[in-house]
Amino acid sequence: MIRNKYILCFIFLLFAATSFAQSRYALSFSDYMDGKFTALENLTIESRSQSKRFWNGGADFKPKTGDKKTDKLLKKEVKYIIHQDTLYVNCRQLRYEGCRFGSWYAPGFRFGTNKICFIGTKIGKKQISEAVAGGMLFGAIGGAIVASKQLKNKVCYLIESDSKKVKLITKNNMRTILLNYPEYSQEYNALSEEKKESAIIVIEYLIKAGLLMRY
Repeated sequence: MIRNKYILCFIFLLFAATSFAQSRYALSFSDYMDGKFTALENLTIESRSQSKRFWNGGADFKPKTGDKKTDKLLKKEVKYIIHQDTLYVNCRQLRYEGCRFGSWYAPGFRFGTNKICFIGTKIGKKQISEAVAGGMLFGAIGGAIVASKQLKNKVCYLIESDSKKVKLITKNNMRTILLNYPEYSQEYNALSEEKKESAIIVIEYLIKAGLLMRY
């Protein structure tokens, strides 16, 4: 509980300068990095129910304008949205180890000068094996149990190009990143192994290191 409050404080400080600028979108990673955005009117971001979040791979947010043509564009072609100074990443085409994230958007940050970090449910070959063993593919009750477990299993991924493939921020990645920040490296390495890839821990230490920006 103390750690969660501590991290929320860091995130509040990260977003303290929010200006609630006009909503806008980018159609590609390269457009995003080059600052090529298109303005977006009447946008709202709908938070999906927990059950829908799981069954859609942890893509938690659905953007809507009320205009069918624009909403179709947001669903299928737009890659990044900035709304109320928060970055949202379209997960529709993204893949990790051949697995899909889902059809809607996940919260993200700019990572350094040339990457994007986003938060999602942990997916991959290991998670498929666990889901099968838990009965997700063979029964609603077993599936509900696995869903409940996976909803708590948020991690961070990296986007580095227009490729559909993304990278998981692993424990080894974090150890390498924090080599330049010895005071934080020591703290991180002292954590239990099962916590080191969790989104809440990764975000905490990336913010401490000054590597995350709102967008």
